[in-house]
Formats: sequence, structure tokens, C-alpha cells
Amino acid sequence: MNGTLMFGGDRFGPDQDYAATYRSLGGSELAPAVVKTIVQTCYTTMGAIYDDPSRSDSFPRVLDTLRTLPAARGLPEAELELLERVIAHQEVGRIPDGYAEWVRSAARSHVLGLIANLLSRKDLWLQEFKRAGVLECFRVMIFSSDGSSLKPSRKLFDQAIAAVGVPRSGAVFVGDNLRCDIGGARGAGLASVWIDRDRRGLQPGDPQPDFIVNDLREILDA
Repeated sequence: MNGTLMFGGDRFGPDQDYAATYRSLGGSELAPAVVKTIVQTCYTTMGAIYDDPSRSDSFPRVLDTLRTLPAARGLPEAELELLERVIAHQEVGRIPDGYAEWVRSAARSHVLGLIANLLSRKDLWLQEFKRAGVLECFRVMIFSSDGSSLKPSRKLFDQAIAAVGVPRSGAVFVGDNLRCDIGGARGAGLASVWIDRDRRGLQPGDPQPDFIVNDLREILDA
């Protein structure tokens, strides 16, 4: 989803002021260095699991991961839940007006569904979809954080096809991540469109999409 129709999310790295987000959410007990260490370690830990193909159906939740971190040991549950919210606010992006309009236009002529890999719970994403006026455009919205599977797991693709109510042969999956989106779609027997935003082109060994565009909004223009 980030890099397809939502942008400016996944704000993780050494330059991020996690403590500012923590304070904006009402936090005051933890020192800035502690907040930074915990958030960055949680993100790094989950990122390593995310990149492990063997963990596509055993992905942990943010709160459970926080509980395992030495830097967070002994913290009250309320502080762990607040740190979970910090991570969600750093992860969520924004849907620009032009992409929201594309979604609304596409929904008038196509059945739309969404499969999104998230670290965090979906609440902030649903709020952003509502703000952008596209929440009702999708017949089904599947967020990996509702369970323990994430793309490229076939379970999510099969769940979406069953819910969206169209034949598998008539569905096309659109995404910007070759391993998770294109590889996952191919593994589920779906046609796919790869959004090559960086114009890197396909490399040897990459999953092969059926079509390539540089921007989501090119699809209806094709």
C-alpha cells in the first residue's frame, strides 16, 4: 500500500524524532533516548522477520514484539501500548488527493479489494481511508496485522478472492513490491501489475509481473 496509493509512511530511521511522537500522544515517563531505542529495535526486529520467507504465516504483533525487547523489560503495560501507538503513527502514510480520485474513479467500473502488509493495527489506516473518501470503495480490505500472515502468503490472496466474489481468472493484483506483491500474486495464480516507481526494471530472478507501470494512475489510462 505504501508506494502504491499511500505515501510518506514508514518513517523509521536514526533521523526520526520518536520522542516527539511519544509526547504528542501523551507520553511523558520515558526519556527520548529510551523511546528511540525501543522503537528502533522493535522495527528492526520485525523487519528481519518480515524479510524471512519462512515467517510469512507466523508474523508477530507489535505489542508482542515490544514485550520481548530487553530495553522495554519492566515497563508498565500502558507504556507498551503507548509505544505501540508511536510505531503506528510512524508507519501510517497519507493518500494524496489525486490517488484518492483514482480509487473513486476505478471503483465506478471495477470491483476493488485491498491486501496490505502492516506492522501495526489497522485503525489509523481506516481513519486515513475515511479522510480521503475511499473507505467505501473497496469490497474487501485485508490487513495482515489482523492475523499472523502477511504477503506473499497465499492465505491472504485466497481470502481476498473469496471475499471479493470474482473469478480468480478475472482478478488482477497491483502492487509495488516484487517479492510480496508480485511473487505472492503469482503464487496464488493471479495476474499482476508491478508499479516500478523507481524505474529500476526487472532483474534476473525477480518475480515476473504481467504488466509494468510507473504509477498507479497509469492503469486506467492504458
